[in-house]
Amino acid sequence: MSPRLKRKFQRPHTGLRTAGPAVASHAKAGPNLTAYRAAPLTGSLPRRTPLSSASGGSRRVAATKLPTTTYLLSGGHVCTNWSILPISLGKLMSTAEEDCCSSRCDLCDTEVIQSMAELLLRGLATASVDSTTGDIFKSASSVAVVLKTELENYLLVRTEALIRESVDGGEDHSDKSMKASTRPTEFLSDLIDDFVASKRNVLSHVSGFLSSESRLNKINDFMQKMEMENMWALDVRKATAETILETIDMKCIFHCPERFAGQDKLADHRSQCKFRVVNCKNDGCSASFSAIHIEEHDSICPFKALPCDQLCDQHVMRREMDKHCATVCPMKLINCPFYQVGCETAFPQGNLDNHCSKLLQTHMLYVLQATTRQNATVDDMNQRLQLLEKAQSLNEMSGALDVRSLTLITKEQEAKIKKLECDIKTQEAKMKKLENEFRSRNA
Repeated sequence: MSPRLKRKFQRPHTGLRTAGPAVASHAKAGPNLTAYRAAPLTGSLPRRTPLSSASGGSRRVAATKLPTTTYLLSGGHVCTNWSILPISLGKLMSTAEEDCCSSRCDLCDTEVIQSMAELLLRGLATASVDSTTGDIFKSASSVAVVLKTELENYLLVRTEALIRESVDGGEDHSDKSMKASTRPTEFLSDLIDDFVASKRNVLSHVSGFLSSESRLNKINDFMQKMEMENMWALDVRKATAETILETIDMKCIFHCPERFAGQDKLADHRSQCKFRVVNCKNDGCSASFSAIHIEEHDSICPFKALPCDQLCDQHVMRREMDKHCATVCPMKLINCPFYQVGCETAFPQGNLDNHCSKLLQTHMLYVLQATTRQNATVDDMNQRLQLLEKAQSLNEMSGALDVRSLTLITKEQEAKIKKLECDIKTQEAKMKKLENEFRSRNA
């Protein structure tokens, strides 16, 4: 995270809560009142630059432009970039002294931080790809560093605006604050989407519309490249995410706002803080998470040993439960090995030996009956086979008779044909003889 981002996201100390830019451009200074230019409360005594003071009576304090930074002071007041905050010197000194001896917990929900860190990387990759689509002179890698700084500054401005708007009121501002406090990941995603949209060029709009799959592939490839080259380290992204979360989580749902006077008390608190990082106690599981999610993780951890679903005496890992119940579980219901011969009893497979020993005679009777039925079946099959063989021989004989009869008929027909041919030849000879006689008479 850049030093500028760290400075602008500086959190208050001693449990000071953001209440918005409650600032007056003019203020009356009483006998014990001095107006100061606000300085960040970083745990040491703030630098105080008197703008005006009053030794008695009332005096006006002229408005003076201050650096573009939001500072939070005691009493829930905010001093923003054009603000002059009249504040009691004694109160400011007591606040500073309290800050000097206080320690803040700073622990956050690791699951939310991880999700926000992933959103930051994807947002940078998307902005880099969309802003260089179709540009032959620029690549996503060449603009990523600049866009990273712009993204950090953009998120800074938008989160500061959220703080100011939450004080101004209005239904829309209330909804934004509620979303930021209760759904910070979704809120950050909306901010990043707005930033990405502002960086798209015309070609990226067209190419994204025509080939969204190609665009997503480029974004995913560039994300992998950034991770491999450590262009935006995970630790740095997590630090940025923690800073953003602490800023927008005004209800302190996802981070711990507690403060303690001394490191010993802080250490004692962190050992019990609901946001402390803990490791899963189940053998084989390497997951780590905030303590607030212990029960949630325990309810889904694949390595947690659970009593068997089928109520056997074993404890089985959640991920192995289905396999255990379907294979080796003693309470798995099975059919008797003599099911095919007549024993239709079903029982837990752990009772197999007991079942077989108790019903040995019954099983032998089933086997005998089955053997008898089998012998009868064999005899029946033999009879059928003999009948089939006889039928086949009869068919063969019938076929032979048919062939002989056809042969005789054919021979008879052939004889008739030959006789007809002879008759025709005789008639032809007679016709020729008559023709010759007729010609000789005419001659």
